[in-house]
Amino acid sequence: MKKWWQKFYRSNKAMVWAAIISVILTIGILIKVPDEVTRFTLIMPIFAGFILFSILITPDEELDGDFVKNEESKKAPLKKKI
Repeated sequence: MKKWWQKFYRSNKAMVWAAIISVILTIGILIKVPDEVTRFTLIMPIFAGFILFSILITPDEELDGDFVKNEESKKAPLKKKI
């Protein structure tokens, strides 16, 4: 488990720290703010910011996944018409 975590952390440092900051801010809001509607209003931008941050720092190749690779490999070679 420790090797897995070290490998994950090395490749995703920005995401891990963004998640830690989001969780700490959310817990702080849950503790300090008494009104449920205000809690929701303050917590939702944190989650939206985390999602936007994760989308912006993810390389395009990773977002495309294997879909592009599989699509290219399935194409049959074109035959010349005479």
